[in-house]
Amino acid sequence: MPDYTFQNKYTTKPQDVKPNDAFAVKVVAVAGYNLDWAAYEGPTEWPDEKVIREGDKLIRKQAEPLFYVLRASGRSYRD
Repeated sequence: MPDYTFQNKYTTKPQDVKPNDAFAVKVVAVAGYNLDWAAYEGPTEWPDEKVIREGDKLIRKQAEPLFYVLRASGRSYRD
């Protein structure tokens, strides 16, 4: 198995990508109080709460396949 070099997707330039570079993100979903939900992504080293507060919000098309329980719960995605 090859050794991977984990890169930061936010600071790595496309021209700097090399074989065996890997990019990891953390995705956190949260159910809201208005029968809705949303999902956010951020660096893996961030605590979950920071991803929710400061991460990038996923669009519905990205989030729904990742969180079956929330999708099937009857809650709507917070656009």
